[in-house]
Amino acid sequence: MEALQAATIIGAEYIGADNDIGSLKIGKLADLIVLDKNPLENIQNTNSVKYTMVNGRLYDIDTMNEIGNEPKERG
Repeated sequence: MEALQAATIIGAEYIGADNDIGSLKIGKLADLIVLDKNPLENIQNTNSVKYTMVNGRLYDIDTMNEIGNEPKERG
C-alpha cells in the first residue's frame, strides 16, 4: 500500500499537483490503469495491466484501440 501511495497521491502532493492528480475524484485528470490482479496482495500484480486511461480516454492495453465512449482503432 505504501509503495502505491508513494507512486500516486504522495508523489502528487510532493510536486504540489494533488488537486489535479494522484487519486480518483471528480474533477481530477483521468490518467489511470486498470489491473486484472490486486497489487495489495503482491506488488508484482502491477504488471497485470488490462486497460489504460489517458486524458479521460480508455484504451485496451493489448491493441491500444480506444474502447471508451467513442471506440476507435489505433491508426
